[in-house]
Amino acid sequence: MINHLIPIIVLTVPFIFVIFMVWIKSNENQKRNQLKAELYVKALEKGEKFPEDLIKEPSKKYKSLKTAILLISIGIGISIFQLFNSNPAYAVQNMSVGLIPLILGIGFLIIHVIWEKHGIEDED
Repeated sequence: MINHLIPIIVLTVPFIFVIFMVWIKSNENQKRNQLKAELYVKALEKGEKFPEDLIKEPSKKYKSLKTAILLISIGIGISIFQLFNSNPAYAVQNMSVGLIPLILGIGFLIIHVIWEKHGIEDED
């Protein structure tokens, strides 16, 4: 009986996890916006000018560089994991799984260097 439920659980848990993470992020954004609104109302009640820099979101500077470092690290980590945990005859083939995030990370690194050279800031 329980053996029939394992594939269903394995397939549904990732989706439940993603939904849970989206819910957490949306609640975090809602709470942050509510705190900003309360701060704005308090400033208006006191008759003070509200500092606009408190409302502005922090800049996403170096977002592409952070993404590049993260993806390169993940790619190297997956490759090393596959090297030590696979059949030695298929080690190179299994290590190639880590090439996907590694190459994506190198792409983000190239984008960061080009944007830095031309003075372009990261996009959201």
